[in-house]
Amino acid sequence: MKADYHLTPDTRIVVGVSGGVDSMVLLHLLCQLPENMRPTIHVAHINHQLRKESLEEQEFVAQYSKECGLPIYIGVWDSGLTIKKNVEQEAREFRYHFFEDVMQETNSQMLLTAHHKDDHIETVLMRLIQGNQLKTLSGIATSRALGNKYQVMRPLLSFSKKELYVYAANENIPYYEDGSNFSDDYLRNRIRHYVRPMLENENPNIGESIVRLAKEVNQQAVVIESLLKPLIDTLITYQNNTWHLDYLSLKRHNLAIQSEVIRYLLTDVQEKTKLSVGYEHVNQIVGMIQNDKPNLTGQLPNNWLIEKTYDSITVSKKSHNTVKHQKIYLEKNQGAFLSDTQWLGMFEVGKETLPEELKSWQYKEMIYTCGKNHSIRVRKREAGDRFVYNRKGQTKKVSRYFIDEKIPIKLRDLSWLVFDEKGCLLWLLPFRESYLSIEYETDKIQYKLVYLYQEDE
Repeated sequence: MKADYHLTPDTRIVVGVSGGVDSMVLLHLLCQLPENMRPTIHVAHINHQLRKESLEEQEFVAQYSKECGLPIYIGVWDSGLTIKKNVEQEAREFRYHFFEDVMQETNSQMLLTAHHKDDHIETVLMRLIQGNQLKTLSGIATSRALGNKYQVMRPLLSFSKKELYVYAANENIPYYEDGSNFSDDYLRNRIRHYVRPMLENENPNIGESIVRLAKEVNQQAVVIESLLKPLIDTLITYQNNTWHLDYLSLKRHNLAIQSEVIRYLLTDVQEKTKLSVGYEHVNQIVGMIQNDKPNLTGQLPNNWLIEKTYDSITVSKKSHNTVKHQKIYLEKNQGAFLSDTQWLGMFEVGKETLPEELKSWQYKEMIYTCGKNHSIRVRKREAGDRFVYNRKGQTKKVSRYFIDEKIPIKLRDLSWLVFDEKGCLLWLLPFRESYLSIEYETDKIQYKLVYLYQEDE
């Protein structure tokens, strides 16, 4: 361990210790290093408050650390008492934020965690089942950055859990068995209990095969990135929390290279913003590049936007003026923010997917029919705009409609006009539909326009 991690008495480290066999073995190994080679160790323990044994485990780790003469830092996750969704992800985020705080307080350079080979194998299987991108099948890295200042190191990654149990028994190392490891509520546990045993029935060495696959995926990812990096550096710029992609130059390359460059872009976005991005967003940007329309807008989670203009595609946080003066084009099953408080989506009926963070907003919808390959255009009103206001096909100026209906100026300025690809006005948003949109044709596809908005307090 000393040779691999360059540990000296001047090295200050934080060790994540849960009280389970893996982290207790790691702590024991560190304590067994000769004193003149042993780093300065700080123990960090998280009480997630998810199980009745949590406090008992906290006291156990605290007492063991005291017996070893090691300082301990304890983080208590208050949300553990009430959280119902995304437990694993939320707990992980709290854990690493706490670790980073401890490292800053103790002036430590690295964090050591006790991930082992079985964790690595289960992670690869989880990501395969969840349909993650190829690069993620590299599993758990032996080291990675934590923030801008620290490193996470995983010295037990080449050892199986069985080997850790044997070592703990031989060295009389005490530990707690986490009862949640036996629950089938978590995907990782179901993989451990059912999926991996079934795979081992087919191939007893499946674990080593997965480890080898993960290594090859990682090596190929490194090769691909190194070969594409000169191109990427000419195509992608990042400044003020905004990414710019020179898609006109990228378009000269084949689809495989386009997709790989976009994956690199979105991986960088994900690492810097913690957004959840995947295949659908890669395909969305590829689709924008292939589309001849010069202005398109797409959506990422948490109010981030993908915007195509004449010469670039940008990824940025939605702001008040981001799309206010643009013409917005939507393909089927896409949505976009019109302003800070307005969002519009176009979907085939039955395929509506609304942003989770907007579920509490006010809702309006409009259903109409059109051909298979359909898109809409959204813009602010202009002088002379007209819409069909009755079944006879008579039209009225939008400005006249506002006057007749006594709609306040403030609300007029919030309105949008939604056109089909032929330029026919479908919806004077949010006030009324054009009669063109009300016609129903059985031989065409039904579409639903969904308008979400926030009202002034």
